[in-house]
Amino acid sequence: MKITDAPILEFDDDDNHAAIDHFFNQGKKDFNSFKKAINLGIDGCIVFLSRAFNLLTEITPKCEKIYEFKSANTVSPIYIYDNKILIALSPLGGPATANLIEELSFVGIKKFFALGTCGCIRPDIDENLFIIPTSAIRDEGLSYHYLPPSREVETTPEAVRALAKSLEKRKMPFTFAKVWTCDAFYRETPIRTERRRKEGAIAVEMECASMAAIVKHKGLTFGQVLYISDYVQDNSWRLRVYDRIKLRTELTLACIDACLSLPKNK
Repeated sequence: MKITDAPILEFDDDDNHAAIDHFFNQGKKDFNSFKKAINLGIDGCIVFLSRAFNLLTEITPKCEKIYEFKSANTVSPIYIYDNKILIALSPLGGPATANLIEELSFVGIKKFFALGTCGCIRPDIDENLFIIPTSAIRDEGLSYHYLPPSREVETTPEAVRALAKSLEKRKMPFTFAKVWTCDAFYRETPIRTERRRKEGAIAVEMECASMAAIVKHKGLTFGQVLYISDYVQDNSWRLRVYDRIKLRTELTLACIDACLSLPKNK
């Protein structure tokens, strides 16, 4: 490990997980709750990063709550959906989603498909387009603890293709894109935003690079689909008005189908 002026760049490739395995194995987490999922052979999870999951009445009747993911002062439920897949609600941000993946990968989950919102940073992008990230600019901190420093990190190509096929089937318009992962909520400054546009990013969000990094580190599968919730311009901000429940329902079902279409990871 090379010592640098910026500690975040001091990548440590020591893969000794003794501490976390000890923590998990000593009963600090109630992983017995996952026995049913393990017995069913479930290896996929939808990470739900939006609000009001309880209002998705086309989905919730098939959900059985099995676990509570605890992160600081938040408690987020995890469900088995239709005895086929997990749906995990997650707090905002890369550290929370990475902690969630650590726990779920420990009990055998190998495929992660996330859905959530993003701020569009290009005014020419149609607000009705769904965005499937193929890569994310690593303007956050979590990813540097899992991968060596680099400008970007890629999502899993197989997951990207599965999402595209699922959205096409439902006639849901989408685009492949590079996104900008930023963990400073109010620091989307005009200069930084313009720099990200020039790098090819069309949207800003807070989890993609982090999730892609931890999944790549662990040799797992990750894909994400985002929907535009607002437009972030140099000196202005505009909120999008849309049917949130309908959109989130359709997108959740599309992610479920995409995840289930992939073969089980060995």
